[in-house]
This record gives sequence, structure tokens and C-alpha cells, in this order.
Amino acid sequence: MLKEIASIVLDNVDGITRAWVDELRGTDRTEIHNQLLTAEIVNGMKATLASLADAIGAGESADNRSAPEVLIAPSVEPPVKPRPRSRGTAPLARPIQRALQAASSHGKIRHAQDFQIHEVIYEYVVLRQILWETIRANASPETHRRMAEVVPYIDRLLDELVLTTVESFYSASVRDLEKRAIRDPLTQLYNKEYFTQRLGEEMRRSLRTGDPLTIAMIDMDLLKEINDTYGHQAGDAVIVAVAHTIQETCRRSDVPCRYGGDEFAVILPETTKTQARFFAERVLRSVRNVSVPMRAANDKVAGTGTPSTSTTGKLPLMAPVPSVSMGIATFPEDARNPETLLAKADAALYRAKRGGKNRVSY
Repeated sequence: MLKEIASIVLDNVDGITRAWVDELRGTDRTEIHNQLLTAEIVNGMKATLASLADAIGAGESADNRSAPEVLIAPSVEPPVKPRPRSRGTAPLARPIQRALQAASSHGKIRHAQDFQIHEVIYEYVVLRQILWETIRANASPETHRRMAEVVPYIDRLLDELVLTTVESFYSASVRDLEKRAIRDPLTQLYNKEYFTQRLGEEMRRSLRTGDPLTIAMIDMDLLKEINDTYGHQAGDAVIVAVAHTIQETCRRSDVPCRYGGDEFAVILPETTKTQARFFAERVLRSVRNVSVPMRAANDKVAGTGTPSTSTTGKLPLMAPVPSVSMGIATFPEDARNPETLLAKADAALYRAKRGGKNRVSY
């Protein structure tokens, strides 16, 4: 009987998926579903159903409990000897594992599409209803008579899919919240709070190991002129470009952050002041080579934010990013605690500013 039900599901994968899509498009969020029932979602559901059908036919589930014993009587055919695997090739995942992987992907995608958890669960309510309608419409009289034997087993498989999707959805939510808690939303660098926490941790580690620790404070020069000429949206684009350049210059162990509006800070573990000088020079050199497309603020119709007719069709100006100034301080050479180390780096930064900008001071 399991083989028959598996065959029904497998033969009707397209029809079940199409009915599922049509049902979701008839909900209160019709427009949202029209946009977010993407090919990735639809094809993913087809893959889930196909693997589910294989799992039903094999009488397996994720918790290693099989279907009721009466449903999986020994085959009268001789067992098939498994074909030898080539050396180095991995075994194929069990059908239920493939189904659960597809369900996990569904949860991640729905989180990325800003779905609510009750909407994700509702999708499975609809799927379960359509799946059972399809099975009952195509099952033989004998299968209908014994349907009560198999309902708990298939419902358990569907429950496992729902739980996997929900767990994946919530895991993505938690990771997103953790990322938002420590990342600056504009630049995606670490934020000031995380920088302060990590600075204390790295200084304690430096005390234990005896390795030097250096921090670099970085401030953009003449950002106000960019904002006045091109507007604050262009200023944000420049900040993002500088942030990306700093991040590209950092090692994996470094901790770059956006410390303030146009100010950045970088923790450089196991780095002497001399070694930090090479980092600083790379940042200064890289920033000089960056430019950002933008349109002058006075080229827009006053109060509308749209280009005037005199500039419509013109290519945006590739404006150079303003230079940066940097201040560097090293533990324990310059300071013995985080507050003093930050103050020393900040003082060095302002010496670089007073010295003519576009330079590094120690």
C-alpha cells in the first residue's frame, strides 16, 4: 500500500504544487504571494514532494521509526544486492533526508522574503490538505479500506517537514538578530558597542600571550563638502565605499567597525606599531583610488529629489572619495587600558588632521 501511495504522490507532484500555488494566491496576501512564489520556492516544493514520495515508498522517517509493520510486509522477490560504490564517492542521502533538506531551504528562503511564521505554517496546512485530497482521489478501493493504517505515518512525515522548516526559519531569524546587534546597518562593519567589547577581550588576550595589540582610528576628510555638493545620500554612498575599502584591507583576525558618522576604528591583534604603519599606508593608498558615481545636488529640481530636464540622461559624475586621516596607538606601549588606548589613538588622529589630512600619525 505504501508503494501505491508513493506512486500517487510522485505522479501528481506538478498537480499538487500547482494547486498549492493557486490556493496561496487566493489568500489575503494575494499580491505578496504573486511576487514571492518564485521559481525557487515552487521548484523547491516539487523537490520536497518527490523526496517525500520516495520516503513513503521506503517506509522511513527522520526519527528512524518505520511505517506500521503491517504495511511493509517482506517482499516475495529476492533481495537486490547493492551495487558497489566507487571509491571516494559519498552515498546518496536517504529520501527523507533530501525532503528535510528541501524543507530547511524553504524556511530560509521564506525568512529572507520577510514572511511571518504563521504564514509559513499555513503553507503546510494547505499542502497537507491538497496532498490527502490527491491521495484519496487516486487510491484503489483496497487502499481506501486500509487508509487508517497509514494516515498516522504520513502525517508524521509531514510534521517532520513542518518542524524542519520552522526550525530553519527561526535559526535564520536568530542569526539575523545577532548580526543586527553587532553590525552597523549602513556599512555592515561591526558597530561601536561590539568594538568596545572586542577591544577589552583582545587586550586581556594580549596580556596573557604577551603579543602587541594596535588600534587604528580613521576619519574621513571633507565629507561635509560631499554632502553639500551631492547630498547626504551620496555622502552615505561614500561612507559605504570607504568602509568596504577598509574591510578589504583588513586581515581575517582584524576587527573593523564604524565608530561614528564618518569615523572608523580597527583592532589589529598581534600587530606592532611598525606593522600597523604598513596597514595604514595600504588604507590611505586604497582610498585614494576609490570613486563613487553621484549627481550634484543642484542638478535636481528643488524639493523633488529628481533630476531637472537640463541633466536628464546625463551619466552620473564619478566623484573621488575624500581622503582619510588616521591615528594609531599600541598596547602596552602607549596605554595599559582600553579607555587610554582609545584616547591616544584619537589624539594621534587629530594630529594627522592638523598636519594637513590624508596622512597617518602615531
